[in-house]
Amino acid sequence: MGLIKYLIGEEPSIFEKLAFNIKHNSDVGAYGEYLTQYLFNSVRFKGYYKTLQNIYVPYKDSTSEIDVLVAHKKGIYVIESKNYSGWIFGSDNQQQWTQMLNKNTKERFYNPIRQNKTHIKALSEYLQIDSSKMKSYIVFSERCELKRVPENTDRYAITKRNYLLDLINKDIADKQDIFTNEEIDEIARKLEPLTNVSQEIKEKHIEDIEKKYKSQ
Repeated sequence: MGLIKYLIGEEPSIFEKLAFNIKHNSDVGAYGEYLTQYLFNSVRFKGYYKTLQNIYVPYKDSTSEIDVLVAHKKGIYVIESKNYSGWIFGSDNQQQWTQMLNKNTKERFYNPIRQNKTHIKALSEYLQIDSSKMKSYIVFSERCELKRVPENTDRYAITKRNYLLDLINKDIADKQDIFTNEEIDEIARKLEPLTNVSQEIKEKHIEDIEKKYKSQ
């Protein structure tokens, strides 16, 4: 744990990390999402905003799960967390990306740009807010190396977790306010119930995802 990051609120204490991992049975994916959301406690992140995690947005008779969302006066930032190690390869138009752990071990995963694009579409429809006010961030662990991935655009950014705040702060600095404090509160109010869904909804979400990927 970096002492400076802890002191400025960007990283939890060792006791907070331990408590989280005990509660979540050392779920690597959940831990990555936790660390990503925790970044926004930082004193370096300015302005009025709300953060939410694991939002199950209704979409096409199923749900679309957003890992982390930041509703800020400058825009809505939809974050897909990938707590992966190894080398990462992928392009904008590929269906599957590759995680290479060593020369003999490769894993495939669904294109996170497309994945988060669906999340944003679902969110836009649910909130009745134009998707132009939202931006996609694909966030990988510091433990990986982004060997060949697309360049960042005005619609999405791909980064490692330790660079996320710098990228979003740069984006915020270049924009005018588009939401009021009251509108941010209303967005959070509408989405909060979607973070506390039943186990049945969570299980159906997993089943739907597995069916979708098997058919591709």
